[in-house]
Amino acid sequence: MKEPYRAVHRYPRNDSGRDFVVGDLHGCFAQLRAELEARHFDPQRDRLFAVGDLVDRGPQSDSVLDAVEQYGIKSVKGNHEDVIVRWHAGEEQAMSLLGNGGDWLLDRADDRQWVSDIVRYMASLPYLIEIETEHGLVGIVHADSPVSDWNRLVTDIERERPDGKTRRKAIWARTRWKTYQPHPAPSRNTLRSLLDKARHSVGAQTHAVGRIENITAVIVGHTPVSVVTAKDNVINIDTGAVYGGKLTLMDLADLAKWIDLSPRVDTAAEPAWREPAMAASALHDDVPLMTDTLVTDSLADAEMPAATHGVAHADAPVSESDVALAELPAAVDNPVVTKEEASENPRLATESKPRPEPLSSFASNGMHITVRMSLYNIVSDRQPVAESVGTRRR
Repeated sequence: MKEPYRAVHRYPRNDSGRDFVVGDLHGCFAQLRAELEARHFDPQRDRLFAVGDLVDRGPQSDSVLDAVEQYGIKSVKGNHEDVIVRWHAGEEQAMSLLGNGGDWLLDRADDRQWVSDIVRYMASLPYLIEIETEHGLVGIVHADSPVSDWNRLVTDIERERPDGKTRRKAIWARTRWKTYQPHPAPSRNTLRSLLDKARHSVGAQTHAVGRIENITAVIVGHTPVSVVTAKDNVINIDTGAVYGGKLTLMDLADLAKWIDLSPRVDTAAEPAWREPAMAASALHDDVPLMTDTLVTDSLADAEMPAATHGVAHADAPVSESDVALAELPAAVDNPVVTKEEASENPRLATESKPRPEPLSSFASNGMHITVRMSLYNIVSDRQPVAESVGTRRR
């Protein structure tokens, strides 16, 4: 009897060996072998997890099933695996595979059994992996969590259909690794423009891509970075192996090198409003950590559009350019966007739309005076009209 599909795979604590997580492989299995040999990896005791995107663009993509069996790779589904499964089901054109470096698969498309075995394996991959460790629960998802609570993400992923929006965001989102760009300031000094300024101010973006609760750490890939990059409790280990970068193999025992594992202080009783003096620190919170880690904007900015799905975080205003970026193109110069991806306009999920804040939450110092003056100006501008109407009535 065929085992039912499970969108979340859970693994108990490994008391006999070590747990490793490897970044986006993209067919670089020779590099994987070298990294494992350097660490004396023992598949009888040690476990190897992956953040997805096992294939495409790399030289040994056609050996993916051999590598999975040899090293016992336990991977989540990446956007490249998802495109292959959709292509095989007739939901994607062959050009989508070519645009994502899938020529290795198309070259052997006549070998139907071989293709079917690969697709069957990729279709069985979960969207999330949970691992019990000495540091607590660690999660793996290909791109990012579109909501700020891991438990909610698990619930949504498990309940959704195969084409669910949360699932697609989990394998496409990139906003966490893109520096926030402020909205242009309105040109007219009206009450509406002042409210727009406040809505898009630094304070409104403080928690745009924050910590994911109810999980010790979340390990992701998808967006190439120059070195392992941590932001909040999310760690990006896609260091661009297929583009000439280093293949990252992280030992979960080393989590303390990347994130703060000290017990968190309950901040539920703290006021939501922040004094103006904290504005600078709030702005700093939205920038990726630069100590020992540096996001390579040239890698992310030069990426090729592949789909218009994905929101990096529940509270973040997302632009289409942030979520439609795929990896650097290999042999294809022109981006390939499927009809399905191009037709969908990225939107915040209902549960992730920012709640409107009271005016007092962003009005400080001169803002109250300016708003009042703007109201006074509006009333003053309308006063002659009211007087003229009264004159005509008399």
